[in-house]
Amino acid sequence: MSKAYLYIQFKIKEIGAFQQYAQTVAATVSLYDGKTIAVNKTPSALHGELDIDMSVIQEWPSIKAAQTWLDSPEYAPLKRLRDEHAMEKLLITPVQAVDNKR
Repeated sequence: MSKAYLYIQFKIKEIGAFQQYAQTVAATVSLYDGKTIAVNKTPSALHGELDIDMSVIQEWPSIKAAQTWLDSPEYAPLKRLRDEHAMEKLLITPVQAVDNKR
């Protein structure tokens, strides 16, 4: 099974709520063997228009592992905080890694 990546992009809704979310989310990610590998606090587009404040890339053992984290009881209170106060225009895109060893 090849690794998977979550490409996450969003606008910050309420800075205080976002800071609270950001301070605690990493612990839940690591519980499910994920890790944040890139953060861009000033994203720009090479082509097209971009209307976001931040983009993040997370690495996971599989898309299923990432989905398990998103649905986990540990992440549930942060998901509520995220959706109600911290972020808007949230887009989470799973990307399966390519096996180039063939």
